[in-house]
Amino acid sequence: MKKGILKFSLLSLLFASSLSFNSCKKEQSDSDTGVATDNFKAENESDRIWDAVNSSAYENSILKTEEGNFALLPSCTEVFLDTIPDSITGEKSVTILFDTTNNLGCLCSGWDGKYRKGEIKATWTGPYRQAGTVITITTHNYYVNSDKFDYVKTVTNNGTNGAGHLTYSINVSLANIAFTDGTTMSWTSQRTREWIDGQGSLTPLDDEYSITGTAEGTSRAGVHFAASITNPLIISVACPHIKQGTIDITPDGKPVRTLDFGTGNCDSDATVEINGVVFNIVLQ
Repeated sequence: MKKGILKFSLLSLLFASSLSFNSCKKEQSDSDTGVATDNFKAENESDRIWDAVNSSAYENSILKTEEGNFALLPSCTEVFLDTIPDSITGEKSVTILFDTTNNLGCLCSGWDGKYRKGEIKATWTGPYRQAGTVITITTHNYYVNSDKFDYVKTVTNNGTNGAGHLTYSINVSLANIAFTDGTTMSWTSQRTREWIDGQGSLTPLDDEYSITGTAEGTSRAGVHFAASITNPLIISVACPHIKQGTIDITPDGKPVRTLDFGTGNCDSDATVEINGVVFNIVLQ
């Protein structure tokens, strides 16, 4: 009888040790921040595209560094403003062309230091500040640092909120990114953008926004994920980085990754927390 009890105890101990080892191994291996950085790439370039369209749509001379070029964009871009409404839709349009004579594209040195080439086009049904205006933005053969970004997004002016700030609904119905290493990712999002600073001036360079909402996508590793902004993202047109806020990103079958952009500094530093462990990352 004692021998049987001893054998059972040893088996139980081995089984418990195996579970403990596998559990530790799982926790130790769960340090993958890739899904968080993938979500950031789609999020960040979506904001950059909007900033380019928004600043280019201003037509007063305050923004122009020279005819056809605007303060936010480098001189290797061309901006075409069609302010005559379409005879059928009544829409106006703006087209931004990034120089393609350089193989890498146009260096946006005064903006975020990245190379861009290709086209961004936007149509709008009314003035940017007018409630009900709908702006549709698409990209065509658009590359950032040799990665190809395809976007379709709509921006709808919801009018002012209780604080007197203009708010916009931003729906990204398509965001596909093809990276130079052959990997791809897809992303969609539903956002509300609140114009919290710079609304009273004529230059977009002092504009600051607060962003809330959700997103989902499939990462470069083929993992589906959902993302929810848990503290509003703060972005400034004059800063190429997300300055503040947190996003909870949940990959299928894995713990939540909390991406934290910090407390207001204009830099590329961020953290990702997984299972209580914090990883420092630099966002590109």
